[in-house]
Amino acid sequence: MFPYIGGKKHHSKWIDPFAPTDAKTYVEVFGGAMWFYWMSNKLPVEKNVYNDFNRHLANVFMCSSTDTAKMEEECLKLVKHLGDADKFNEYRDKVFAVYDQKFPLPDYELASKYMFLQLQIFSGGNGLTPKTKIYRSPDKKHKFNTYIEKFQQPKYTERLNRLSSENMDCRELIQKYDNENTFFYIDPPYFNLESYYTEDAFGKDDHIELLKQLRDTKGKWALSYYFFDELEDILPRNEFHWHEEKTFSNNSSNRVKRTELLIMNYKITSPLQKFF
Repeated sequence: MFPYIGGKKHHSKWIDPFAPTDAKTYVEVFGGAMWFYWMSNKLPVEKNVYNDFNRHLANVFMCSSTDTAKMEEECLKLVKHLGDADKFNEYRDKVFAVYDQKFPLPDYELASKYMFLQLQIFSGGNGLTPKTKIYRSPDKKHKFNTYIEKFQQPKYTERLNRLSSENMDCRELIQKYDNENTFFYIDPPYFNLESYYTEDAFGKDDHIELLKQLRDTKGKWALSYYFFDELEDILPRNEFHWHEEKTFSNNSSNRVKRTELLIMNYKITSPLQKFF
């Protein structure tokens, strides 16, 4: 729905054919901007859940899905301040004053200011931090305006109306929603690249614990990752279905070619798809 580091907007086309068709609940465990949900031809389903440990992101999606008109109204109040470095710094300081606090949800004013900041930073950077400076885009149309317009577009409003939001640890979330009718899409901070997403890194022990939990998960899941040794030790290719896709990094200015992995605990039988 908006530019965000690690977003799967450009990867959704090749991921979507691998999604199961029989899920009744869809859960995006590391939600970010939730691009797979917006781009998929197989979603939404009966129940759709956004989650992110970043409380500000969870707040944005909760506000947007609970009262779309109110969220749009709050964002429109800020348009006149676009490009204003002083206002940017003021709102940045306000956001980070409560960044690690359990502030009440939903908070529409805080959500709109977070998006005001998020859409005025350099998209190839390491995300929003307490020291981030405003990036004045040369684009004629501002990203914040583009974001606001989506509140009037049926493609987005219909899916927002069928969405609920959580702000939980990934492991607790999986445990809460795990059953045979759930499909989890899991796109963690990639191993050794965690600092791009948060100052409190999702460390190696967290990766290992998550992978071990997935081994025993009842629901279907698809996991996006780059390769690292422990990944194959815990989710071996002879027990799980691995697909490799050559892609280009979304956030790299020099278009570095990479191999994306999609690992699943279920098998897609289409002859057009190949497992490695």
